[in-house]
Amino acid sequence: MKTSPVRKLIPFANMAIDRGMKVYYLNIGQPDIEILRGYFEAIKGYDKKVLGYAASQGTPELIDKKKCWG
Repeated sequence: MKTSPVRKLIPFANMAIDRGMKVYYLNIGQPDIEILRGYFEAIKGYDKKVLGYAASQGTPELIDKKKCWG
């Protein structure tokens, strides 16, 4: 597997940081939003060995809520 082309830019970003410049990372999949505490509490309470996908049509709770939208 080839290395991601983005990795070639890391040394340049590090040099810019070393010179005091602000570097804005535009990596896909790395959100800079605060994660809700409930997320971590749910993860700590997860006791299954496999993390499976939900049904493609949605969970029963979501389907019920969507019905209320009309």
